[in-house]
Amino acid sequence: MSTVSQNVIVVVVDALRADRVGAINRERDLTPNIDRLARNNGVIFKNAFACTNATDPSITTIHSGYDPSSTVIHHGPYVRDEEKQRAEAMTSVPEQLQDADIHTIATGRPLSRWHKAGFDQYPEPTFGRNRRRAIGERLETLHPRLRSLAGWLYERVSETTTSNETGDEIDNLLGRLDDGRQFYGFVHLMDTHAPYEPNEQLVDELLDRREYPQDDLSEFFAAHQENDHVREFIKEHTSSADYEYGVGRLIARYDATVIEADRKIGRLIDGLRERGRYEETTIIVTSDHGESLDEHGIFFDHHGLYDESIHVPLVISGPETQTARREEFVQLYDLAPTVLQLFDLTADNKIVGRPLQPLITDGDSWTDREYIVAREAHTQSRISIRTSSWKYINHIEDTVLERERGDSLHCGYCNCFHGAETELYDLNEDPDEKENIVENYPDIVTELEAKLDTYEGSLNYPDSTTETKVTYDNESEVMERLEDLGYR
Repeated sequence: MSTVSQNVIVVVVDALRADRVGAINRERDLTPNIDRLARNNGVIFKNAFACTNATDPSITTIHSGYDPSSTVIHHGPYVRDEEKQRAEAMTSVPEQLQDADIHTIATGRPLSRWHKAGFDQYPEPTFGRNRRRAIGERLETLHPRLRSLAGWLYERVSETTTSNETGDEIDNLLGRLDDGRQFYGFVHLMDTHAPYEPNEQLVDELLDRREYPQDDLSEFFAAHQENDHVREFIKEHTSSADYEYGVGRLIARYDATVIEADRKIGRLIDGLRERGRYEETTIIVTSDHGESLDEHGIFFDHHGLYDESIHVPLVISGPETQTARREEFVQLYDLAPTVLQLFDLTADNKIVGRPLQPLITDGDSWTDREYIVAREAHTQSRISIRTSSWKYINHIEDTVLERERGDSLHCGYCNCFHGAETELYDLNEDPDEKENIVENYPDIVTELEAKLDTYEGSLNYPDSTTETKVTYDNESEVMERLEDLGYR
């Protein structure tokens, strides 16, 4: 069977947990449109994992096929010149497609910098909204709950929001398809990223039909007043309704944003059908990382290498795919060679990613992975290896974080330790990764460390052609926008 597609769209729903997608977790009913894709010639990958838990390195991986350790491992202001040089040295998927005269379009969240390379159309970053925090801090001096008014007040006086941040990501893409050209679309949806600001009616509907924890929110903030992320970001975006219901309303807000993102995907499907382009387009839906809602002392963010932060949804649906549910381990670096092969192009043989075509057809020529590896280097520095039975997490030194944050084991967001220096979990007995049994199984630790060493030793690097400092015209605007999203 041919696995060449005329067009491809990759939709990244930022911070979307795999367990919120009904096609993966049948107890959930938040994503009828993603589920519709899965039913119609869709392949569901139940064991898809991000290679990292931060956006810059994850999107780089999606568009390169390299492991983050080979290109960009840090995020935002902590990306080193060496990483930028490697990012500039590689030939990304959009660049290869552009060279092949395929129309390349990006909409949604603009990361710019090296991410922009190869796109014919790319959104521009807006000016940041850091003044929102200043307004909140000033109001809080008058009354603790007045800080929650900052978001409401700022959004009504600010005129800096662009169409890319107000739900027009889908229209911006569809509006560029009328010329009939072969295209690659990359849509980055931010609905599910904190601070979770959905339609309040959706939140109330979820609270009516599902059970959410009702722990007192004021007590929650008091108990976590040393947690910088909770105190400086989450508290700023709470409302009086959140205080009235409790902590669970923040989780319901996240679930409501999942519904809103899914509706955008429904608009994409319908828009392609209206233009007669659905039957000639492969759609890939995934996320750059997951989200921790309350697990492991990590609240409403995506640091830590536990499954809630690295297990991501992945659905591929197209004219030549076969409906299936796949259990094999796959990672986001597999998307780069997969997209290229869908356009009948070949990926760089130095990358670690493998085309998923055997799994979206018959699976006969796929060699199963024994494990997946993930790395983080933003709020803290760790590496993990996960098999079907075991998860091993180990702290590794990071000179960038140690210089900028003072420590690479201590979480720079939460002002605490999220685990021991080494952790081991029996996923068969403890799928939620609650009991660290690293002291009980030294032989397993030794075996997994050896596999990690083998994996890291096998990685290749792009050939960097420059040792000069890499600068970007709009980098300051991008950094300010990241700070608005809680990154620091």
